[in-house]
Amino acid sequence: MELFDWVHTQLQGWPFAGQVLLWLILAVVALVVLSLLFSLLAAPFMWLYNRLTDGNQNNVMPEADYVTGELTVKIHGKSTGEVMETGSSGGSVHPARLFDEDEIAKDTLYPVGTKVLIIAFDESGIALVVRNKQFI
Repeated sequence: MELFDWVHTQLQGWPFAGQVLLWLILAVVALVVLSLLFSLLAAPFMWLYNRLTDGNQNNVMPEADYVTGELTVKIHGKSTGEVMETGSSGGSVHPARLFDEDEIAKDTLYPVGTKVLIIAFDESGIALVVRNKQFI
Protein backbone atom coordinates (compact mmCIF):
# COMPACT_ATOMS: atom_id res chain seq x y z
CA MET A 1 0.00 0.00 0.00
CA GLU A 2 2.90 2.35 0.54
CA LEU A 3 3.77 2.12 -3.14
CA PHE A 4 0.24 3.21 -4.11
CA ASP A 5 0.35 6.08 -1.62
CA TRP A 6 3.76 7.20 -2.91
CA VAL A 7 2.57 7.15 -6.54
CA HIS A 8 -0.60 8.99 -5.56
CA THR A 9 1.36 11.76 -3.78
CA GLN A 10 3.69 12.09 -6.79
CA LEU A 11 0.72 12.59 -9.08
CA GLN A 12 -1.03 15.29 -7.01
CA GLY A 13 0.11 18.09 -9.33
CA TRP A 14 -0.86 16.27 -12.54
CA PRO A 15 -4.15 16.89 -14.36
CA PHE A 16 -6.87 14.28 -13.82
CA ALA A 17 -6.54 12.81 -17.33
CA GLY A 18 -2.78 12.35 -16.82
CA GLN A 19 -3.36 10.62 -13.50
CA VAL A 20 -5.89 8.22 -15.02
CA LEU A 21 -3.59 7.49 -17.95
CA LEU A 22 -0.61 6.76 -15.70
CA TRP A 23 -2.69 4.48 -13.44
CA LEU A 24 -3.88 2.59 -16.54
CA ILE A 25 -0.31 2.19 -17.76
CA LEU A 26 0.79 0.94 -14.34
CA ALA A 27 -2.11 -1.54 -14.27
CA VAL A 28 -1.21 -2.91 -17.72
CA VAL A 29 2.45 -3.26 -16.72
CA ALA A 30 1.42 -5.07 -13.53
CA LEU A 31 -0.79 -7.48 -15.53
CA VAL A 32 2.03 -8.20 -17.99
CA VAL A 33 4.45 -8.90 -15.14
CA LEU A 34 1.93 -11.20 -13.45
CA SER A 35 1.28 -13.11 -16.67
CA LEU A 36 5.01 -13.56 -17.24
CA LEU A 37 5.47 -14.83 -13.70
CA PHE A 38 2.58 -17.26 -14.16
CA SER A 39 4.11 -18.49 -17.43
CA LEU A 40 7.44 -19.09 -15.74
CA LEU A 41 5.79 -20.98 -12.91
CA ALA A 42 3.59 -23.06 -15.24
CA ALA A 43 6.31 -23.89 -17.81
CA PRO A 44 7.72 -26.95 -15.97
CA PHE A 45 4.23 -28.38 -15.56
CA MET A 46 3.45 -27.85 -19.27
CA TRP A 47 6.73 -29.58 -20.20
CA LEU A 48 5.90 -32.50 -17.90
CA TYR A 49 2.38 -32.75 -19.33
CA ASN A 50 3.75 -32.90 -22.89
CA ARG A 51 6.24 -35.59 -21.86
CA LEU A 52 3.59 -37.75 -20.17
CA THR A 53 0.94 -37.47 -22.90
CA ASP A 54 1.11 -38.71 -26.47
CA GLY A 55 2.86 -35.57 -27.75
CA ASN A 56 -0.12 -34.68 -29.96
CA GLN A 57 0.32 -37.83 -32.04
CA ASN A 58 -3.32 -38.89 -31.81
CA ASN A 59 -4.33 -36.44 -34.55
CA VAL A 60 -2.19 -38.16 -37.20
CA MET A 61 -4.18 -39.48 -40.15
CA PRO A 62 -4.06 -43.18 -41.02
CA GLU A 63 -1.15 -43.95 -43.34
CA ALA A 64 -3.43 -45.48 -46.01
CA ASP A 65 -5.18 -42.16 -46.62
CA TYR A 66 -3.77 -40.01 -49.40
CA VAL A 67 -4.81 -36.42 -48.96
CA THR A 68 -4.26 -33.46 -51.25
CA GLY A 69 -2.48 -30.45 -49.85
CA GLU A 70 -0.72 -27.23 -50.68
CA LEU A 71 2.62 -26.11 -49.31
CA THR A 72 2.50 -23.04 -47.09
CA VAL A 73 6.26 -23.19 -46.37
CA LYS A 74 8.72 -24.37 -49.05
CA ILE A 75 10.54 -27.70 -48.86
CA HIS A 76 14.09 -27.88 -50.19
CA GLY A 77 15.84 -31.26 -50.11
CA LYS A 78 16.08 -32.49 -46.52
CA SER A 79 14.45 -29.37 -45.02
CA THR A 80 11.08 -29.39 -43.30
CA GLY A 81 8.29 -27.25 -44.71
CA GLU A 82 4.58 -27.03 -44.00
CA VAL A 83 1.55 -28.40 -45.82
CA MET A 84 -2.12 -27.43 -45.48
CA GLU A 85 -4.69 -30.08 -46.32
CA THR A 86 -7.01 -29.09 -49.15
CA GLY A 87 -8.95 -32.35 -49.27
CA SER A 88 -12.23 -33.20 -47.61
CA SER A 89 -11.14 -32.35 -44.05
CA GLY A 90 -9.40 -29.17 -45.25
CA GLY A 91 -7.57 -26.63 -43.17
CA SER A 92 -5.32 -28.88 -41.10
CA VAL A 93 -1.69 -27.82 -41.22
CA HIS A 94 1.21 -30.24 -40.71
CA PRO A 95 5.00 -30.05 -40.88
CA ALA A 96 6.12 -31.72 -44.11
CA ARG A 97 9.13 -33.34 -45.77
CA LEU A 98 9.74 -34.91 -49.15
CA PHE A 99 8.77 -38.58 -49.48
CA ASP A 100 10.90 -39.56 -52.48
CA GLU A 101 14.53 -40.33 -51.57
CA ASP A 102 15.69 -39.44 -55.11
CA GLU A 103 14.19 -35.95 -54.81
CA ILE A 104 15.85 -35.53 -51.42
CA ALA A 105 19.21 -36.58 -52.88
CA LYS A 106 18.78 -34.16 -55.83
CA ASP A 107 17.96 -31.34 -53.36
CA THR A 108 14.63 -30.71 -55.13
CA LEU A 109 12.77 -27.50 -54.30
CA TYR A 110 9.01 -27.44 -53.79
CA PRO A 111 8.07 -23.73 -53.56
CA VAL A 112 5.17 -22.29 -51.58
CA GLY A 113 1.87 -23.07 -53.31
CA THR A 114 3.00 -26.42 -54.73
CA LYS A 115 0.11 -28.88 -54.90
CA VAL A 116 1.13 -32.12 -53.17
CA LEU A 117 -0.21 -35.47 -52.02
CA ILE A 118 0.31 -36.43 -48.40
CA ILE A 119 1.46 -40.05 -48.69
CA ALA A 120 2.12 -40.89 -45.06
CA PHE A 121 3.20 -39.55 -41.69
CA ASP A 122 6.47 -40.52 -40.04
CA GLU A 123 6.70 -41.55 -36.39
CA SER A 124 7.00 -37.92 -35.24
CA GLY A 125 3.87 -36.78 -37.13
CA ILE A 126 5.61 -35.10 -40.08
CA ALA A 127 3.73 -35.42 -43.38
CA LEU A 128 5.65 -37.09 -46.21
CA VAL A 129 4.64 -35.50 -49.51
CA VAL A 130 5.08 -35.90 -53.27
CA ARG A 131 4.18 -33.47 -56.04
CA ASN A 132 0.58 -33.93 -57.16
CA LYS A 133 0.88 -34.71 -60.89
CA GLN A 134 -2.80 -33.86 -61.44
CA PHE A 135 -2.03 -30.12 -61.07
CA ILE A 136 1.13 -29.97 -63.21
